[in-house]
Amino acid sequence: MMFSIAVAAETAVTSAPIKNEVTPAEYATFSLIITNKESQTQTYNLYSLQSGQSWNVDPFPLKDKVIKLEPGHSYTTTIRAKALQDLLPGIYFVHLTVQSDLGESYTEELKIYLKAKDPLDYLPTIRANVDMDEKINPKEPLSIKLFLENRNPLNLNDLKIRIETEIPEFQKEVNVELPPQGKKTVEFSIMPNPYTQPKEYTLFFVFESKGEAVKVIEQKIEVLSLLPPFEVTPMEETVYLKKYRTLTVRNVGNVRNTQTVKDPVSLWMLPIIRSDGQSEVIDGERYLTWEAELGPNESVDIPVVINYRILAYVLIALLLFGGFYWYVQSPLSVQKTAVTSRGDEGTLSEIKITLELRNHSSKPIKNVTVTDIVPSIANIDKSLELGTLKPQETKQARNGTKVVWSLAELDAHEHRLITYKIKAKLNILGTFSLPRAETEFERKKGQRRKAYSNIFRIGE
Repeated sequence: MMFSIAVAAETAVTSAPIKNEVTPAEYATFSLIITNKESQTQTYNLYSLQSGQSWNVDPFPLKDKVIKLEPGHSYTTTIRAKALQDLLPGIYFVHLTVQSDLGESYTEELKIYLKAKDPLDYLPTIRANVDMDEKINPKEPLSIKLFLENRNPLNLNDLKIRIETEIPEFQKEVNVELPPQGKKTVEFSIMPNPYTQPKEYTLFFVFESKGEAVKVIEQKIEVLSLLPPFEVTPMEETVYLKKYRTLTVRNVGNVRNTQTVKDPVSLWMLPIIRSDGQSEVIDGERYLTWEAELGPNESVDIPVVINYRILAYVLIALLLFGGFYWYVQSPLSVQKTAVTSRGDEGTLSEIKITLELRNHSSKPIKNVTVTDIVPSIANIDKSLELGTLKPQETKQARNGTKVVWSLAELDAHEHRLITYKIKAKLNILGTFSLPRAETEFERKKGQRRKAYSNIFRIGE
């Protein structure tokens, strides 16, 4: 006869016998079905207060001691019960408790028909202590030590120790010989997966002798969260002054994480870089930055293209411009300056004009003609000295008086001054402008070019 006792009605728990007529050396087995009728996920713990006393009652496999069910889902497991001592034939009841993390509790009563058999041999009795870190860093190796003691005269020469858990790297198995009343230390070396999900896990240490489980030890562990900086691996390829740079960014932690990826860059390189990164100054250094969100062991490639061709194009353009400028630049320059003399009332009376000619080239310039215009507001006083070089021609023009000088040659890098004086026709107050002087010279045989001076303003 099977019956259940519950304090709530949000879960259905049913059981049925699979094999419940056994000898003391055999397992009685039952099926157990749990259905979550609640509107939220529930976690159930399965245990029996009789385990370790006259009976050993456990789910099979052992990981079903903790069952997590989403709303509306069901789960079926097997319950095994075995006598731990020589019991008389008869009917026995063992109890299994199913407890929810929402406060529900159910008790299943399992009926077992125990048949007669020869008296049992000594049952293995083992004392075991587990020595290990309960906080696990999945990037570091782990040592698990078991200190074993055989508590009776039984020679356990076929003892098998197995670790059961949902973490594959922790699933280990070893065979041990444990003599009567003997002691032994067994060590497991574990290298966890560095991307193991951080949460709490349960390890089951199962001790088997002659194919039967004689002892089970539970050990709770917690895998820690790791949030190391993303690993950035650059790869570069250059094709015809164009560098293709790829940053492979990997999350080497065990949780999803968002971080800023940085790649150092110079300010002068920004115009030739093509990337969707942002330029930022961090701690006095300039970087290209990207926001990356990655799960454990996920990676992403970030492309960066550095086009040095632009610099080559600019350099070529500058060279061409420099060559063109050098080609078209006049080798002859003219600078006009003037010094004034004023009357008693501060009016402008006499002006001394200087034309400064310079040959900037390394070759002589031949057949140089200098023409300057004296504005109509002033004229050349014939009684005054006409300067360092006598004009070739002086004649009236539409806008003033034209003065012309002729030089047969200016040597390479030669510096020549031409000065003359003019008198104002009227008393002039305020500003007064002297027009540009014009030079004409022979650049190549049969080719003539011109150069002009500045406009000089008097009175500013």
